[in-house]
Amino acid sequence: MPTTIDRRLFVLLHELPHSPVSDRYGSMVSDVGEGLGWVVAGIGLVWLGGTRGRRAGIAAALAPLTATYLVQRLMKPVFRRRRPFVDREVLVVGIKPADASFPSGHSAASFAAATALSVFYPSAAPLTFSLATGVGLSRVYLGHHFPSDVAVGAGIGAAIGGVIAWGLKSLRLEAGLGPISPPSQAK
Repeated sequence: MPTTIDRRLFVLLHELPHSPVSDRYGSMVSDVGEGLGWVVAGIGLVWLGGTRGRRAGIAAALAPLTATYLVQRLMKPVFRRRRPFVDREVLVVGIKPADASFPSGHSAASFAAATALSVFYPSAAPLTFSLATGVGLSRVYLGHHFPSDVAVGAGIGAAIGGVIAWGLKSLRLEAGLGPISPPSQAK
């Protein structure tokens, strides 16, 4: 039976050397993708960031929560793809998730937050997307997802993050929630 590209990539990433240190760091990076780390960062921006920071913080908190909800509650029950370790000999680091594999909720949440933040802070895009990519790669390394789960989750998250950031960027969140009006022309 021919092996798919997805399975080959899984083996390539998952069979990188495992050690207690690499497994611990892989787990820590993966934990950021659960959404809580992104939500906390968003709340920090709301609290400390001024007008742009408030909008960016709300987007950074709302985007991963939305992505996680849509993936976990609406998409995974439809696709019901089995995890890489089901019916296969696969090393799993940490707890074996019981839900479906496709798409990756961690990746969706991370790319949603990374996209939302980069809309408001473009110079932070390399950092936020590197972290989101690390989350996705960690999910494969830990044996929890196939690469296609991560790729689709990342795409869904980026779309959600972009829509939420675009919507919040066009709102005024100081005195009210009305649209930002263009500056008046001095005559």
